[in-house]
Amino acid sequence: MIDFVASGRVFDLVFAILALEGIALLALSLLPRARARILPEGRAPTPRDLAGFVVAGLGLSIAARAAIQGQSWTIVAAGLTIAFLAHVYDLRRRWRARS
Repeated sequence: MIDFVASGRVFDLVFAILALEGIALLALSLLPRARARILPEGRAPTPRDLAGFVVAGLGLSIAARAAIQGQSWTIVAAGLTIAFLAHVYDLRRRWRARS
């Protein structure tokens, strides 16, 4: 297990899970019957709602994988920057929705 984490392969699993989660939620938002059955209010996140947290998770995973593998600090910084921008995008969308 230590080798799995130390090699960075654990983040391949994280990428796959995030991708599957995004695809499943997107499908749920596009299929009205499934949405009505699964969600009590029949509401599902829109693709724009999904983009913020999925991209933020991917950015953090990129940064963590690069740090664990000892890659260049620029890759770590790029992953953190991607995560930060996605987080700001997500917060801005949520605040606008409440206004």
